[in-house]
Amino acid sequence: MPQSDYVPQLATLVKAPPSGDEWLHEIKYDGYRIGCRIRRGRVTLLSRNGKDWTAAFPEVVDAGAALGVEDALLDGEVAIVLPDGRTSFQALQNASSGEGARGSLVYFVFDLLRVNGERLERLPLEDRKARLQTLLPRGKARIRYSEHVDGKGDTFFAHACKAGLEGIISKLRREPYRAGRSRDWVKTKCVQRQEFVIGGFTDPEGSRLGIGALLIGYYEGSRLVFSGKVGTGFPHKLALDLRRRLERIEMATCPFEPTPAGSLARHAHWVKPQLVGEVVFTEWTGDGKIRHPSFQGLRADKNPHEVRREQPVAPPTDADRNGPRRNSLAHNSRTAARTAPSDATGTSSQSDAARTSSQSDLARSFMVRGKRGESIVAGVRISHPDRVLYPDPRTTKIDLARYYERIADWIVPHVVGRPLTLVRCPEGLSGDCFFMKHSKVWAPDALRRVQIQEKTKLGDYLIADSIAAVVGLVQMGVLEIHTWNSVVDDVERPNRIVIDLDPGKDVTWTQIVEAGRTVRKALAALDLESFPKTTGGRGLHVVVPLTPHADWSACLDFSRALSEAIERSDPETYTTQFARAGRERKILIDYLRNNRTNTSIAAYSTRARPHAPVSMPITWPELRASLDPASFTIATVPRRLARALTDPWKDYWSCRQKLTIARMRALHL
Repeated sequence: MPQSDYVPQLATLVKAPPSGDEWLHEIKYDGYRIGCRIRRGRVTLLSRNGKDWTAAFPEVVDAGAALGVEDALLDGEVAIVLPDGRTSFQALQNASSGEGARGSLVYFVFDLLRVNGERLERLPLEDRKARLQTLLPRGKARIRYSEHVDGKGDTFFAHACKAGLEGIISKLRREPYRAGRSRDWVKTKCVQRQEFVIGGFTDPEGSRLGIGALLIGYYEGSRLVFSGKVGTGFPHKLALDLRRRLERIEMATCPFEPTPAGSLARHAHWVKPQLVGEVVFTEWTGDGKIRHPSFQGLRADKNPHEVRREQPVAPPTDADRNGPRRNSLAHNSRTAARTAPSDATGTSSQSDAARTSSQSDLARSFMVRGKRGESIVAGVRISHPDRVLYPDPRTTKIDLARYYERIADWIVPHVVGRPLTLVRCPEGLSGDCFFMKHSKVWAPDALRRVQIQEKTKLGDYLIADSIAAVVGLVQMGVLEIHTWNSVVDDVERPNRIVIDLDPGKDVTWTQIVEAGRTVRKALAALDLESFPKTTGGRGLHVVVPLTPHADWSACLDFSRALSEAIERSDPETYTTQFARAGRERKILIDYLRNNRTNTSIAAYSTRARPHAPVSMPITWPELRASLDPASFTIATVPRRLARALTDPWKDYWSCRQKLTIARMRALHL
């Protein structure tokens, strides 16, 4: 029997789920669409475009053989089920690449097209599913029956989104199986998500390795249209693997028509449009670009030339369903049902009670999950989402997680690869807060654990390489994220120096502004660029990016000598003495931020202080007396960034400078 006997029916994207009892609704699984063909007991797995994927999922092959069926054709989705019950394409990608996965590999089967020589495509869907349910094992087997609910599509969709699922599939219950895309099956998504063709990439900046961003698009006819870049969603290992794979198909000319404008095109590496990636994003812009994208993984089952921009249409109406074509097809379906073997009708009636029970269980599972108070942000399950972390303004745990998700593209470059020290407040500001330097406690899987040699022992540290990892910190009750001055891959050579201006209680913001300018001038005299950011308090950080070269000792000596030189120039204003007594009117220049294992608050991190303040990178022209550092909060920062035309630190990432011998000697070192 040829492989073409599996040509799947596909769903049309709609804006909202259809209503009415003629529809049944299933979970939209986040995996690979797979047909399972059994012939004379031998199992073959087929992708949606007819390729043999038997070797990809041997566990499913074994489970298919164990069904004890001589001849069948099943339709379903292979996915990884996470511990919280969701499916994850990223986890499936990790499992396929040999990295292992948190969860179980399951083949969810939602249709039966043939069994023991009998073709079932012309039967109504509900009859096919009834036959299917009797064929599959019950319980949490490797191959599972895909449950559904009858009607109430809007309610089911709301529960699916609240549970953090991708969306739902709605199907006309009395219609036959039709290969190809139609409006008999429609899909409604909780988030924007689709496949894109990869046409290029950029080099990494700062501490990142592998790639900076993927340049992606979709086909419009024969033309590959650029739809933006995606720079988050690939952890360290995947970024390196993608770089190697893309370099093998690199080419000199741009595959997009027209070529992207500006510096992006000048610095891009173009590749043959052979790879397809799945991307989650928030919305399409008016000029056809995607906002806040996150890479989910490569799609080996998709043909690049079939990738089009998905645009939702209105849900099917009664007029759509009651036209001449629909009536004729419904008649054919009823005729097919009447001429089917008698056991098909019996199976359907006998399974009504069981199906009703399973549907109730499915709906109840969504209700229970909501009552437990769990939500999903960036793929991370947030327990106790309504717990108040900041009382004024009222900010809950889910609010903080969503804050980081909204600013993912801004914060991740500042934390990726850096060992972390954290301030945890499990009960919010109203409870106890404490510093956590070492990380032997539980942490979400998205966070990376590393060991770093300290004076007498190995220290365990967490690293956040993705927005999922940052949100994972929120799940741990973290309100402050502090980072090392080096990345773990080059831990003994810092790639920045931080000069921390810490005001005494009687120092004004105007004085801090002048202090920041003074530090900038001192650094500029040494031909060193620097960048300011607020601390989330009354102070200021002046950050000096470095090409990793000097060790910790040299960086500490440099920052101490610079700080002491500024202190000598104006001892009434500045001090390098850490005792609080006697410095109420002075500004402490804290050079110890540059000692090994010491940290500073990460850019865009919140602080464990009233009103949920944020450490905010700014430009030097913005640093003036009229600026209110307290205005940068969890509520205001996302709006500021959404309006921003450029990164306030855009030159930070391309700055290349070292602590040369000449610069050290200028400070008498």
